[in-house]
Amino acid sequence: MGRVAQMLDAAGDLLLAHGYRRVTVDDVARRAGVGKGTVYLHFASKLELFAGVLVRESVGITEELLAALRADPAQAALDATMRTSYLAVQRRPLTRALFAGDVEQLGAIATDTKTGLEIVTDKTEFAREHFALLHRHGLLADDPATTPDLRYRLGAACIGFFLDHLVPAAAGMDATARADALAAVVRAGFTPPGEPDPAALAAVATGLAALYERTVDHLTAALPEEP
Repeated sequence: MGRVAQMLDAAGDLLLAHGYRRVTVDDVARRAGVGKGTVYLHFASKLELFAGVLVRESVGITEELLAALRADPAQAALDATMRTSYLAVQRRPLTRALFAGDVEQLGAIATDTKTGLEIVTDKTEFAREHFALLHRHGLLADDPATTPDLRYRLGAACIGFFLDHLVPAAAGMDATARADALAAVVRAGFTPPGEPDPAALAAVATGLAALYERTVDHLTAALPEEP
């Protein structure tokens, strides 16, 4: 295992154990078995270090989505994509901690770091191409070219499911039931009525797989190279 991977592992473990605010760069260096200067050699700040943790988690989730899509083209439907995304997050304690933790700090990682800004830029471009692909093949109810608030509406509809520790009614539901509920919200609010056309699903699956592959490449390139 390279030094960068060791430092990201250490940062992730400490984040789970103590939360973002209580973890220092010194803590990460000790846990990784490297000097503090080595951490700063690869990450300009504590925020950049945890942005790296977020990037690596994002890569893992995207790879899971790609594997699911290759196994079943029906995963190209937006409700299926969001359901699989939710379950992928639930299987990853570190990603759950990032969602459920200090929202202000998560926002700072996304907007105040070079790596975080690259993630945001990539996600914005991904969403634009993803929505256009879905609509072109009849799998999205609204035309994204004439509905500028579409991404906001989808995000607002879904974010509560990823912050379900704040929703008392979620306490009695397992992850699969919550994922099914998320899919139902997306299906009712964002997809055309009726069953999707298998040919359309196959076409979108091909384009979406290419978007996932590009995303993995971009995110991986945003991480520091191993010495």
